[in-house]
Amino acid sequence: GGGKAAVKRQEGLNPPSEVEAAEQYVRGVQLRYEKERLIEKMEQTVSAFDEAVRNLRRERFRLDGDLQMAHLRMLVLLQELRLLKEFEKRDNSLVAKLDGKREEKADVVSKMADCKEKLAARKAEIDKLNPRQVFAEFGQLVPETNKFHEQLLKLFKKKIKRQKKKVLKEGDE
Repeated sequence: GGGKAAVKRQEGLNPPSEVEAAEQYVRGVQLRYEKERLIEKMEQTVSAFDEAVRNLRRERFRLDGDLQMAHLRMLVLLQELRLLKEFEKRDNSLVAKLDGKREEKADVVSKMADCKEKLAARKAEIDKLNPRQVFAEFGQLVPETNKFHEQLLKLFKKKIKRQKKKVLKEGDE
């Protein structure tokens, strides 16, 4: 029977009873309260969403900045790598040049040692010769009766100034 009573009330024939009016009032208050809570919850959700969007936007800007810095760092590292490779090539050529010069020096030192040995042997040979003995030998080879004795003696006593051999520089070869 409640359905018929509601139809009659809608037609305006029977006004609602006090209990029904109280129930409608309570129901209206509940609905308004629920509506306010839903609106508050919706506003909080929208506000939280907006804050999350702002945080994500800030994070994106920070990450963009980090990405740009990483890109610049990578470019600098690539330039440094190129320079290091150039330096390595130059170092390798200088090491090869140094090795060549060391070999050259070793050859020169070896030749100097040989020359020193020859010089020492020659000096020892000269030291063995006694000037009186050499003079006596000259006297035997060129007797005083020889018509060229005076001229040869003059030449023999004359000190000879020897010219040193000119050493060629490497570039003059």
